[in-house]
Amino acid sequence: MPRSLVIVRDDMYTKYLHGIREVTTDVIDDTFANLSSCCALSVGSQLHRTKPRISLTIRVVPKVLQNKIFFGKK
Repeated sequence: MPRSLVIVRDDMYTKYLHGIREVTTDVIDDTFANLSSCCALSVGSQLHRTKPRISLTIRVVPKVLQNKIFFGKK
């Protein structure tokens, strides 16, 4: 749905591929986890994408290198 949020973490993030397919229409099937929350949708419905979808990734990465090594400083 427009302005929706999907949070991918743990096994879903590390063990499975994820991304946004370049399609203009999505067909709703029974694999949608929150289908009951979407009042106007049912299995077989089609959603036509009118705007581009954007994927934003926020990661917490532990510090593994000292800044002086990374920037080549002694």
